[in-house]
Amino acid sequence: MKIKLFKSLSAVLLIIVLGTSLSLSVGSADTSSYIITNPYETVDWDTWQAYKTQLHCHTNASDGDMQLNEVIELHYSLDYDIVAITDHATVGKPWTEAPDTVPLFRLVKYERTKMAKIIPLTEERYEEIKSGVGRGGRGMLAVEKGIELNGAVPSNSHLTGYFADYGHGLIGVDGDYETPVRENGEAGGITMLSHLGNYYEYYEKLYTNMENDERLINKFSNIFLTYPTCVGTDINSGTDAHTFRDRKLYDNILQRTIPNGVTPWCFTFSDAHQAGQYDRAFTVHMMSELTNNDLRRSMEDGTLFAVSRHARTELGQDFVGEGDYPIVTRVEIDENTDTIKLFAKNYDNIVWVANGVEIASGNTINLNDYEDHITCYVRAYLTGVGGICYVEPFAVLKKGAEYEPVEVLDEYGIEDFLRELVTVVDELIFKNNLFIQLFKQFALGVK
Repeated sequence: MKIKLFKSLSAVLLIIVLGTSLSLSVGSADTSSYIITNPYETVDWDTWQAYKTQLHCHTNASDGDMQLNEVIELHYSLDYDIVAITDHATVGKPWTEAPDTVPLFRLVKYERTKMAKIIPLTEERYEEIKSGVGRGGRGMLAVEKGIELNGAVPSNSHLTGYFADYGHGLIGVDGDYETPVRENGEAGGITMLSHLGNYYEYYEKLYTNMENDERLINKFSNIFLTYPTCVGTDINSGTDAHTFRDRKLYDNILQRTIPNGVTPWCFTFSDAHQAGQYDRAFTVHMMSELTNNDLRRSMEDGTLFAVSRHARTELGQDFVGEGDYPIVTRVEIDENTDTIKLFAKNYDNIVWVANGVEIASGNTINLNDYEDHITCYVRAYLTGVGGICYVEPFAVLKKGAEYEPVEVLDEYGIEDFLRELVTVVDELIFKNNLFIQLFKQFALGVK
């Protein structure tokens, strides 16, 4: 009798233990397993190359103080692999041709341009640079048709365009990013928003909360949600003097766009106008071959890292990176353990960010440890003596769950009124006005 009772109790205990274990196992799978969207998933880390890239810089064709050939030679000496010349309202041409210019812009910046004749590369030198003479066969690629759009708006509400013959002589409407994004895309190109801090600082009294202002967040989020050809935004350019709050704005945008199925990528660039500025920020693109087609794919897919020598928010106002910059060499995702691991070099620290808050440090993050802090993404940045490197965001979603809907309101602002006013005035007064047509031809270089 005692033996039967013992066996019965043992069986009950075994069932309880197994049941508890099964319950914990199922509960763990339901609450701590994530789907991780990796922007670097297609990268073959063993065969693809990391190409140092400048996507935004100037020459004296608009408002820089260096000649076209000098700017190209300087980038070549600074070990760049890819360069986009993005002069204001000036569509870039092959480096052996002088671009069409906007005379009025050059005259306004006469102290830099001197209205000097543009000097391109010779055919012979171009072939040498393209084939990598003096650099062990590592050539440098010219990005097709780079341009800085909204050429003369007072708030510096600029964006850069690539791969489309659009925007020459386009003055722009203050704060109107939407029109050039749309029209550049219709012309076959892609765009990137630039130094957004310049825009909202100009309207500081209107946007008192700046990077946290709902109108701004909705405005830029809607651009990415509406126009797929706008691939991302600059979050740290120049010396970071005007963009140091743009990382927070970017985090706010991600929380609107990712739940709606869109991830805009982050970019950095020098926005150089003068000697000594051309290496202060750039991107590093993971590509299988050095072509404009693969560069465009990288910009669209996010297989890149954004690097700056300055980082006022993360490293302090007086920091200036020198020497080898921190860079990621491999990304590994393990969805069985819900971990993201970064392999890197030239770095001292790696910080992980979710919803605009720093949540972890180290080269590996286990998402289960921070599930209370993560809603739809994590991103990372690396710091070292050479500067800062921003990693593109990883969209994350618990298995079996769906993103909670995020409503992004349409915001009607001053720029919308200005855009409509300019359109009406242009149609009723300027379109057939001989004086205006002559002004466009001789002052803006519009043919």
